[in-house]
Amino acid sequence: MNMNTEDLTLKPQRRALQYFYVDGAFEFGFGLLCLILALYFCLEQRFANTGIISAILDASLILVLLAGDAIANHVLRWWKERFTYPRTGYLAYRRPQSKSYRFWRVLLGALTGGLVGAVSAILLRRPFGGMDVMPALSGILLGLVFMFLAWRVSLLRLYLLAILSILSGGGLAFARLGNFLGLSAFYLVFGGILLLSGLVTLIRYLRQNPSPIEAPDEQ
Repeated sequence: MNMNTEDLTLKPQRRALQYFYVDGAFEFGFGLLCLILALYFCLEQRFANTGIISAILDASLILVLLAGDAIANHVLRWWKERFTYPRTGYLAYRRPQSKSYRFWRVLLGALTGGLVGAVSAILLRRPFGGMDVMPALSGILLGLVFMFLAWRVSLLRLYLLAILSILSGGGLAFARLGNFLGLSAFYLVFGGILLLSGLVTLIRYLRQNPSPIEAPDEQ
C-alpha cells in the first residue's frame, strides 16, 4: 500500500518535471548561457595579464553568470509562452518548502560556488600533467549535472548530453589550447550542442503538437 501511494505521488511529479523539458527551451536557454561564458573566457585569454582589464574580468565572473542566467530565464519564459503554453498548456508541480529549507539551499549554493571559484582560480594558472585541467573539470561537472537531471526526469537525451559534455571537456583538455581558451572552446562546443538539441526537440514538439486553429466567430 505504501509503495502504491508513493508511486501515485511520484508519477504526477515526474510528468510535470518532464513537461519542463518537452520543448527544448531548457537546452536553448542553457546553450545561450554557455555561449556567454565562451565569450567571457575568450576575453580572459585576450586580456590576460594586462593589468586593470584582467582584474576587472577576473572579478566579474559572478556578474557574468548572474546576467547570463537572467538572459537564459527570459528566453526560456518567452519560448514557453510563444511555443508551449498555447499548444499544450501550463503544468507544474511544486513541493511546499519552508523558509529554513530555502535559506540552507541558498547558503549551500553560495558556499559551493565560492569553493568552485577558488579551486578554479588556482587551477587556471597551474599546468597539470601536460593537460589543461579546466576544460576537463568543466566537462565533468556539467556532465554530472546533466546526469542528475536525466536521472530525476528519466530523459534519455539528457544522458546523451551528459556524455557529450564529458567527452568535449576531456578532448579539449589535451588540445593544449590553454585553460582560458580551452574553457572558451568547451563552452562554445557544448553550447552549440545544446542549441542543436533544443532545436531538434522543438521541431519534434511542434510536429507532434500543431498550433491550435481558432474557429471563426459565428455571425
